[in-house]
Amino acid sequence: MWAPVTKVSIGTELAIVIHGMTATIELDSARRQYSRGTVIFRERDRANCAYVIEKGLIEISTDVEDERRVLATMGPGEMFGEMAALDGTERSATATAVEDTELTLIISDQLRSRVESAEPILKLLLRVILNRFRHEQSLFRHPGNGSYEALTLDPEHDSSRPAIDKIKLESELRSALERRELALHYQPIVNLASTKVEGFEALLRWQHGKLGRIPPQKFIGLAEETALIVPIGRWVLEQACHDLVRFQKHVNSDVSMSINVSARQFSEPAFLGELADVMRRTRIDPNTIKLEITESVLMDYRSAPLRWIEQCKRLGTQIALDDFGTGFSSLSYLASFPIDTLKIDRSFVAAMQKDPRSLKIVRAINQLAHGIGLNVVAEGIEEPGQHKELARMGCELGQGFLFSRAVCFEEAIELL
Repeated sequence: MWAPVTKVSIGTELAIVIHGMTATIELDSARRQYSRGTVIFRERDRANCAYVIEKGLIEISTDVEDERRVLATMGPGEMFGEMAALDGTERSATATAVEDTELTLIISDQLRSRVESAEPILKLLLRVILNRFRHEQSLFRHPGNGSYEALTLDPEHDSSRPAIDKIKLESELRSALERRELALHYQPIVNLASTKVEGFEALLRWQHGKLGRIPPQKFIGLAEETALIVPIGRWVLEQACHDLVRFQKHVNSDVSMSINVSARQFSEPAFLGELADVMRRTRIDPNTIKLEITESVLMDYRSAPLRWIEQCKRLGTQIALDDFGTGFSSLSYLASFPIDTLKIDRSFVAAMQKDPRSLKIVRAINQLAHGIGLNVVAEGIEEPGQHKELARMGCELGQGFLFSRAVCFEEAIELL
């Protein structure tokens, strides 16, 4: 006797995965009416669409050894015919209207376009489910006919490899904190007139036990996508504040610490309380903490940033707008938000000696910021000529490889 749970469980998996896709599909085909007993499609027909049941009942059946077997009876709100529509194969069963029924057609191209635009890991998941379902169908029709062959990938050509690598990296990142593989390195922010170190930017590094050093551009975005940035960011805040206390004691002065805050952390209700708590416990001067946010945070959250920034300011911290010039760079941000510092993006600094327009942009940003009482930090200074030009135009602070790369705490403290 066929076990319905096999068909239902795997088919339901796929239906769940594509449900969100079909929710946004514009149904460009009219609804169709089918009278009781009408065959919607037959087993082994070529598939060019799927169906959503608006009203009525549909019976899904197949022939096994010349015996008709009912696989499922489906009602309003359920989808059928989606598997063959997705992979372009023959229908694996027959669909018949049990009573007068109304269906909405979803053409194959509509489904496939959603799949192609989906995240790589979602596309891989769909492939695995379809592969498993086809195997279950084969076993149902031909019991004992071979073992399951898992989906295999060609690492040289298969487009799913990056998706697999990404989800594996996510799994590793989830336990990186527990394994103490994450560390903070500190890049000095110097006074461009005197080259004295006035502060540091805390930058996250990952030294994997087996894979070695994982570049930040490979895991920071992943952490933000998966919300792992929230616990990681909590640890960064704690560690950076404790290390700032040690920096300040070493030189007996108010060295500052710049800490990047992601959009995910920005939207986390507990963040402000955690910030206040760590500053209280470390007895740090809040004015020496600079929270760096990007323009995208201001754009994505509209009115929320003003309240968030005001609350941070009430705690005594400073706010820096990072990578200024790479987004929309709306001047309304500067008028609307109580920002303390603008950070000129490294791309303008790198180009300003060869591209007159980039030099003019850097000068304009510097003059604008000073005109409304903001400090300026130039990022990515790598050549003496850049340092000289920035100092000449009155830019107070800068950071870059010319002064130092981001280094561990022990090396950073020697720079003071």
